[in-house]
Amino acid sequence: MANTSKNNYFFLNTEGRWPGFQRSGLELCPDGSLRLATVPLLKGTLPDAVKTAPVPNGPAGLAIDSGGTIYFSDPAGNCIRRILGCDGSVVLAPCMGGSRGVTGFNSPRGLLISPIRSSLFVVDSGNHRIQVFDLDTFQLVEIWGQTNPSGIPQPGSLPGQFDTPWTLAGDSSGSIYVVDYGNKRVQKFNSAGEVIPSFCANVQSSGSLQRPSDIAVLDANGEMWVFVVDTASNKVFIFDGDGYAVRDSYGHPLCTQAGQLTQPMGIAVSGDAVYIGENASNQVLRFLFDDEFEFIGPAIGYTGPVAALLLDGKGELWVHPGDALSPIALQTGKGYGTHGTLWIDIGAPLQVPNLCVVWHRLQALANQFPAAAHLDVYAYASSDLAHHPTVTPSADNPFSDPKWKPFIYTPNADATDIFIGGHKAKYLWVGALFSGDGTATARLRQLRVEYDHPTYDQYLPAIYRNEEKQASAPLGSAAGSQAKCGQFLIRLLSLFESFFGGVEFEIDSLPALFDPHAAPRPFLAWLAGCLGLDLDDKWDEQKQRQIIAEIFRLSGLRGTAEGLRETLRLFVGVDATIVEPLLNASWWALPSSSSDCCKSCASAAAASAAGKTWNETGNSVLGWTTMLAPAQPQGAVVGTSADLDQSDLISDEDFGSPLFTDVAFQFAVWVYRSQVICPDAMARIRAIVDQEKPVHTAYHVCVVDPLFRVGFQSRVGIDTLVGGPPRSLALGTGQALGPDAALGGPPPSLLGADSRLGVTTRLG
Repeated sequence: MANTSKNNYFFLNTEGRWPGFQRSGLELCPDGSLRLATVPLLKGTLPDAVKTAPVPNGPAGLAIDSGGTIYFSDPAGNCIRRILGCDGSVVLAPCMGGSRGVTGFNSPRGLLISPIRSSLFVVDSGNHRIQVFDLDTFQLVEIWGQTNPSGIPQPGSLPGQFDTPWTLAGDSSGSIYVVDYGNKRVQKFNSAGEVIPSFCANVQSSGSLQRPSDIAVLDANGEMWVFVVDTASNKVFIFDGDGYAVRDSYGHPLCTQAGQLTQPMGIAVSGDAVYIGENASNQVLRFLFDDEFEFIGPAIGYTGPVAALLLDGKGELWVHPGDALSPIALQTGKGYGTHGTLWIDIGAPLQVPNLCVVWHRLQALANQFPAAAHLDVYAYASSDLAHHPTVTPSADNPFSDPKWKPFIYTPNADATDIFIGGHKAKYLWVGALFSGDGTATARLRQLRVEYDHPTYDQYLPAIYRNEEKQASAPLGSAAGSQAKCGQFLIRLLSLFESFFGGVEFEIDSLPALFDPHAAPRPFLAWLAGCLGLDLDDKWDEQKQRQIIAEIFRLSGLRGTAEGLRETLRLFVGVDATIVEPLLNASWWALPSSSSDCCKSCASAAAASAAGKTWNETGNSVLGWTTMLAPAQPQGAVVGTSADLDQSDLISDEDFGSPLFTDVAFQFAVWVYRSQVICPDAMARIRAIVDQEKPVHTAYHVCVVDPLFRVGFQSRVGIDTLVGGPPRSLALGTGQALGPDAALGGPPPSLLGADSRLGVTTRLG
């Protein structure tokens, strides 16, 4: 179950699932860490009228439509009120209410908006019926439970009839489940309003329910469960869609435990969480359920009566305090339970296979948590599997067993790093206690256990390490006293080691600071500075790491065309072409005859230049393959190339230099127009070139437009467009008259050349 290391330690949270552990009151986060289980948190301020409101004599109803409008019943006022989703104002629902008429109410309680039809179902409790209103027109469209709607409503006990119905709930197929409080039963109706007697019969045959009072339905992941609150036993039972009781792994009906609820009213279910109103303490309680109901804690900030609960699907739990009081919004998942317990399976403790070891240290790796949250870890080592410690998760202190306390603990001391010590033992039990005030939680990422750890005593004189005599001596002897001193010394040294351990770890981790892929983000600027690089704040972290990783290699190419090209690609995102005219320079000269005495020398020179020089076959074509030199290679020669006031004398060392005066120490940077659209692109390119080029060179940046220029850019489909109309000059546009400009309008017609009157030619 543990990730063992050759360095005598292992981690207990493998794959982020905490295998081999049991937990209570804790939730597993998506990143594999543990925290206190969440509970609802009051949104806003609780009105004083809610704090002093009496406990309702029966449930009420809450429902929400697709537009976010919330409906709630007022049993005492015989009406239905609405909280409008657009502005939050509270108004009466039209076309219904009052105590008279066919649309009147007598203690309206449960509400439901069907998921398959735009209708509001109202449990008209005192009239022993359910009224169905169309939400678009608020007209009454159906009445359930009364065969003679025009007469005086009477209770009935036949299937489909009601005696003081209280609440109802629906599933995704449109079936509706009604708590028939007077008849002490739960009835199921299909989407057409036809009763299904088998459901009620199956529920009653389970013998679980005595006085059902409220109901909720969980319909998700292909399963449909019905949660029913029973006021006679003060428990919540679960049934499937056919009315059969859902049972735990022991075959018992799955329900809340005795004593958890004393006056329940109101229930809502989502996922694996159940929210139940508890009017004995004026709280909303959260439970988790799997093979059993696990009590998490009360909602934070709400203290008042509960007549109904509703989850709106948007992260809020609405609480109806009763009568005309407006519902109160709680935020689910924003508060936390007050305590949670994590402990290793008692029957499967930690062990190093086939070895007895000295368990040294238990360390909790947790995120920094606020002062309102606490975390303490516990450990116990023994070689006797039957001599294990006990854990009582429901107790205020689950680790009250003295075996867990070989040394003194202070409550909420945040003991997250403890020394275990003692003699060699085969087994180790560990645990952790989370606690808080409900507003914050610690988050435990990992537990780390060390064993047979080489402590600082190895650096002390040998007299302090006489372990064999100390371990075998009786506790009352002098050697035994020395053994106690040995344990004290180990504890003391371990304390100092814990102080210095962080520093030692940082020293051991220094190589990571020089790795651009492993260095913490705050160190990236420092690492870049070591390489003479200033990071741009506009770069994201991934690009910063990429540039730092490449900059050392690029520094070796600095001053070269390849280095400049890669630097532009990395820093600016431009694929530039670097052109050096010197590399393409070829001089024009007349060919010599084949009988030239220097032909062998010329041939050797031609071979060494890979065929790029001229030869007597005439490949030296002026203007095409060659160019003229700007001056005499040998300088001014009296009588031949010397002109008064126009020639310069050169030394032997500079012989031939005039050939390269116009092309040496300069280059061009070609970039495509599509890559320099951003306003600052050219400035960034010039800044990079100025930074990377040799200081004695000159350059110019050339933007390659899609124009056909022979000898400069003429690759069709790449940097050239064939055809297309010429650009017209327009007044006020700032265009200059040039070789690529044309006056506006179509070209004039010429007589005898494409001049068809009415087609290509017009008069006047």
